[in-house]
Amino acid sequence: MARQNSKNNTMYSPRKVSGRSKEKTFLIVCEGEETEPNYFQGFQEIAHTKRIAFIKIKEGVGVGITVVKTAKQLKEQGNYADDEVWCVFDRDLKKENNNQQNFNEAIKSAIENKLNLAISNDAFELWFLLHYEYYQSETHRSNYKNMLGARTRLGEKYEKNSETMYEKLKDKQSNAIRFAKKLWLSHCNAQGVNDPNNLTIEERIIIHNINPSTTVYQLVEKLNDVIFPKPPKEPNSD
Repeated sequence: MARQNSKNNTMYSPRKVSGRSKEKTFLIVCEGEETEPNYFQGFQEIAHTKRIAFIKIKEGVGVGITVVKTAKQLKEQGNYADDEVWCVFDRDLKKENNNQQNFNEAIKSAIENKLNLAISNDAFELWFLLHYEYYQSETHRSNYKNMLGARTRLGEKYEKNSETMYEKLKDKQSNAIRFAKKLWLSHCNAQGVNDPNNLTIEERIIIHNINPSTTVYQLVEKLNDVIFPKPPKEPNSD
């Protein structure tokens, strides 16, 4: 079945408390218009089919600081206090980022407002690359297209706005989670962080500014935990 155009899946209005579902809801606010929303729509379709979680995607918001401001506003309007709101953006050297001042401010504001961050440095495509190998060399976003299209990876031309990346990569997703965690932990260790699970705002800013790095794995793990819940452990028979 052909995928429904993502533009038809992302419009929504704030939820009313009286009509609220008890099921877990994720609000994912994306910087890009297609690459990131298309990927996360793979989770959205499964979640809606299984009726376990609701995933709402707001796409094409702009640079990181705008993503965070939009997420904060939607969280306040939509009563997402008990759910998860995620900001998905890159550390992109755009003039709109004001020489990274806005990027750093976006991280600080997100943490202060209890918003979750799925940030990639230098581009979201790093997450795709990690499905194939552990990669730790500094890379500019312009290189990912050729890297992903290599015979040992996708084996075909990488189309940035592909609607099928989730399907193409899902069997290797565990690799990407493992490699992304390893990469993040290596940066934490290099910075002398005592507890990688309890970083200060300053530590988060420093590590998110390291190329390459990504915390997309944290969002993917949360989505998987809800969409594919593990069966409860049986009590010991001893």
